[in-house]
Amino acid sequence: MGHLKLLIADDVEDNRLVLRAICRKIEGFEIKEACDGVEAVEISDEWHPDIILMDVMMPRLDGFQASKIIKSRYPETIIMAVTAVIDPNMEANMASLGVMAYIHKPIDKELIRFKLESFGALIRSREGKYKKLNEKEALNPFTSDIRHFKTIFDIDDAEGMMDFGMWILGRCEEKSALSCIRLDTALGLFYELMRHGTRDGHSISITIEESFEEMYVIIEFEENITSNPKGIALLNQLGTECIVRENIVSVRLGMHHKSVNGVNETSSSVAPLETNEAVSVDIPFSEPPVVREVRFIQSEEKELLRQSFVLKTTAADYVREIGGDVLDEIRDLESLDEDWKEKLHIFEMEPSSQNIRHFIDGVLGIYVGAINNLLEFTALAYALSSLGVFLKENAEMIIGDPKKLNTLIMLMEHLGSDLTSWREHIFSLQ
Repeated sequence: MGHLKLLIADDVEDNRLVLRAICRKIEGFEIKEACDGVEAVEISDEWHPDIILMDVMMPRLDGFQASKIIKSRYPETIIMAVTAVIDPNMEANMASLGVMAYIHKPIDKELIRFKLESFGALIRSREGKYKKLNEKEALNPFTSDIRHFKTIFDIDDAEGMMDFGMWILGRCEEKSALSCIRLDTALGLFYELMRHGTRDGHSISITIEESFEEMYVIIEFEENITSNPKGIALLNQLGTECIVRENIVSVRLGMHHKSVNGVNETSSSVAPLETNEAVSVDIPFSEPPVVREVRFIQSEEKELLRQSFVLKTTAADYVREIGGDVLDEIRDLESLDEDWKEKLHIFEMEPSSQNIRHFIDGVLGIYVGAINNLLEFTALAYALSSLGVFLKENAEMIIGDPKKLNTLIMLMEHLGSDLTSWREHIFSLQ
C-alpha cells in the first residue's frame, strides 16, 4: 500500500497550518486541505481520503453534517473530530455517525501523532500476528471467565506504543467492542500511561485478556503509579471500567457499552474503582464556562510585537557577528534542558504556587535574560517574560482547575522542545 490520504478540514487557515505542520512529520501520509464542510465532502467524493481531521464548527456545512454525509457514502473512511468545544452531547452525536476519535484544542501534537499512526497502521495491516501465550489464570480484577490465551506487549519506546495502538484499534474493530467515545477515552488513557511509564528508560508490560464479549487490558509499571492531571481526568471518564492498584492499571472494554445523553453506561456493574494513596480520582470532570480575560496592549508593546527585520542574514553569519559573551550565554542554555523537564515534572506531580515559581524563576527567567541580549529576538524575550508574569499572577486559578493545569503542562512541554530546537538550529549547529 502506498501513502495514505489524509484530509484536514478546518475553516481557520492557521489551524490548518498547525495540523499540516504536525502531520507532515508523520511518514506515509499524503495531505490535502478543505476550508469548510462543503469542500470536505467534495474532496472526499473526488479523492477518497483514508482519514479526515474534521473541525466541528465550520461555515456553510459544519463538521457534524459533513461527517454524516461522508460516512454514509464512504463508511470505511476514518474521521477524527477536532474541536475546542467540550460537549458530551455533541460527542455522542458524532460518535453515533461513526466518528472514531476526538482531538481537543489546544492540540497535543504527540497525542495526535499517536492516534494518526495507530489508525494508519490499522489500515495498512489488519492481519498482523502478535505474541500469544497460553495461560489459565486471569490477571484482570473484573472476571476469571476468559479465553485461555493472552496477548503480551513489552513497551519501552514510541515504536512499541504505536504497535500496541494499532493492535487495540484493530481488535476493537473486529469485535465491535465498544462505543467510539469509550474507545477514544481508553486510547487517550493508554497513551498517557505509556508516555509516563516509559520515561527515564523505564518500561511497561501490557497484557490483554479476552472473553467472547469483552477485553481486559492490564498495564503493569516498574514503579507505583503517581498521579497526573490528564490521566486522572481520563480515569474519571472511564469510571468503574478502570481499576488502579499500586503499579497496575486494569481497563475493561466491553461490547455492552451504551451512550445515554452523552454519558457512557454499562449493562453490568463492577466493583468501585480502587486506588492507592498515589492516585486520586476525586476530581470532577465537568467544568464551569470559560471566562476569557481581555488585556489591552500598550502602544510600545504593540510596536515591539510587530517589529520585523528587512535585512535578512544566514544563521551562520548571524552567529559569527554575535560572538563573545552573548553567544556563550546562549550556549549555556543547553544545561537548562534537563532542568526544564525536571522542574516541570515536579510541578506536574506536586502542583503548587511555590513549584510554579521555581519553574518560572529557575528556568524560564534564565531564558528571558539570555535572549533579551539579542536585539533580533527581543520580542521573544518579551513574550516569555509576559508568560512568566501571567503564570505567577494566575497560579492559584490554574492549580485549582485540572483542565487548565493539564493544558499548562502540555504547553510548557512543547515550549521547552521548541526553545531547544530554536537554540540548536540558529546557534549550536552553526
